[in-house]
Amino acid sequence: MIKWVVGLAVLGFVGLTGFKLVPVYINNHAVGKIAQEVVTDTELKNRSKREVLGKIGRQFADNNLTHLDPKEVMSVARDSNGNLVLDVKYEERRKLLYNLEIVAGFDEQFTN
Repeated sequence: MIKWVVGLAVLGFVGLTGFKLVPVYINNHAVGKIAQEVVTDTELKNRSKREVLGKIGRQFADNNLTHLDPKEVMSVARDSNGNLVLDVKYEERRKLLYNLEIVAGFDEQFTN
């Protein structure tokens, strides 16, 4: 009987952790998809960094990523060929239980 209770507690903890982490990774997938679309968009090749960040901000809003600020999440640069290079670096924190938090850090680079 005790084994069942302990097993259910462990299973519940793992389930709660997964329930909290799945949205974080879904958001990261959306951010990566936006970054990949931006670096492959030929219309943005000759645009200023401000215009690129404006487009990213609109796409963040469309994907309901309003808790992330594109200026803090992405840095826009150009390589020696003039292609866009996006560095995506951010972390998301989610409360797990009481004073426990889950922290997921993401650091990726996108270029064409």
